Amino acid sequence: MPLDGIFITELCRELAERLPGTKIDRVQQPEKDTVLLTLRGSGGGERLALCFGSGSARACLTRAAYENPAQPPMFCMLLRKHLLGARITDVTQPEGERMLLIRLAAYDELGEAVEKTLAVELLGRNANLILIDGQGRIVDAARRVDSEMSPLRQLLPGLMYRLPPKPAPGKFSGLSPLIRRELEWRGLDPAPESLAGLERIPTMLVEDGAPKDFTFMPILQYGPTVESIAYPGWSELLEAFYAEKDRTEHLKSRARSLIKLVRSAKNRTEKKLALRMQELAATAGREQDRRRGDLITANIWRMKPGMDSLAAEDFYEPDCPTVTVPLDPRKSPQQNAAACYKQYTKKKTAQEHLTALIAENRTEAEYLTSVAAELDRAQTQADLDSIRQELVQAGYVREPRTKGKRREKPAQPLRFFTSAGLEVLVGRNNLQNDELTLRTARRTDLWLHVQKLHGSHVILRCEGAAPDEQSVYEAACLAAFYSEGGQAGHVAVDVTQARFVKKPKGARPGMVIYTDQRTVLAEPRKEI
Repeated sequence: MPLDGIFITELCRELAERLPGTKIDRVQQPEKDTVLLTLRGSGGGERLALCFGSGSARACLTRAAYENPAQPPMFCMLLRKHLLGARITDVTQPEGERMLLIRLAAYDELGEAVEKTLAVELLGRNANLILIDGQGRIVDAARRVDSEMSPLRQLLPGLMYRLPPKPAPGKFSGLSPLIRRELEWRGLDPAPESLAGLERIPTMLVEDGAPKDFTFMPILQYGPTVESIAYPGWSELLEAFYAEKDRTEHLKSRARSLIKLVRSAKNRTEKKLALRMQELAATAGREQDRRRGDLITANIWRMKPGMDSLAAEDFYEPDCPTVTVPLDPRKSPQQNAAACYKQYTKKKTAQEHLTALIAENRTEAEYLTSVAAELDRAQTQADLDSIRQELVQAGYVREPRTKGKRREKPAQPLRFFTSAGLEVLVGRNNLQNDELTLRTARRTDLWLHVQKLHGSHVILRCEGAAPDEQSVYEAACLAAFYSEGGQAGHVAVDVTQARFVKKPKGARPGMVIYTDQRTVLAEPRKEI
């Protein structure tokens, strides 16, 4: 992303106008690569996000909601010790550098006034956040760098802070490849005098309705396929571009261990299922074993010791054809018959046992598929915590130790209102689906679920009256959106009253049976 020197210059100018004079009222670190400063000033409150993740480094004012971890990281605790109550005095950008320096007036442990600086280095994969004292020494860095990691520049507590080494000299520094291509496309020389005449506008590049890039000027090189959308401010542009991207990426990162666990459990179950299906197929010849035992018993009078086969009429067939029954010459006729009956009994018992195990494996595989679908639809850390708790109850994950730790509040179901004002509740996971369907819903409330796919249970609260068809359709659209069919054009959704939905004894979480349904064809539209 072109967070180049010129873009940072404009961003710095915006922050330098709005931040000086504000005091740091709160310090949070909701993600390992994000620090959030809540600021208090005469003009009201602001929140400054300092992000130093690879591919998402930025500093911008934000309104985005962040979830805090149960225990703050050590770097967050250190920042709280040094920054709470500090006043921002200035925001500057060293010439040509892709970084910001936030100057602070603070107090030490003895109440003496001291100066501190937050260096926000926006250097791609080398992005960092460094706290510096009044003498220019590093207090600490979000990412410490020792001599093995970089022989040229170390970032360790106690060392003097030095600016990042300048890149090799070029025709004109501070320009991203995107801007260089744009200037070349326009026939302009990438020199300071050429850039001085360009109007600098916070610009988002949108392709097929999705954010593609951002920069400090409209981009024309892509033609009509990419739209340049102007934003009122540089912070608003960065927040709009990164908000959904960061939320999705952080959630995927946190969900990775659960996804791996569920995938492994599903693979094991499917391997067991395939093996048991093969074993079941091997029991298909059990009736032949019984027939052979009967033929041997009926023809014992014709048999002699040491025979390795018996030719006899098969009285199970209408025309009684002559068949050959293999024998063990070491056994007597009675022992050969007993061996056939034993093999038949063994296969029959195995067939009954394997049939039950296969049904159990199929149910387990279906359940794990539904959990995988839940993980795909998870929107918050609370959703992931609820899914983890579900896996704990199902025996796939060990109960985490909670001694000394704050127990997370379980996520609540998603809540919507139809255009007619009726409440719609959407389950986030299988445990919540059971809660909604079996305990929350009233008998006459409508229950909706996507047909023949995994998805959320949806409850349309009817308050004892028949709902209008538009409300039913809107609830069906929500059921379609929060399901495996969420990317399809049209999805069949079953609708019935909650009283017709039952949970079979011993069924897995989220699994129910229902009757008296009708089907609605719905569109899984996000805008609804």
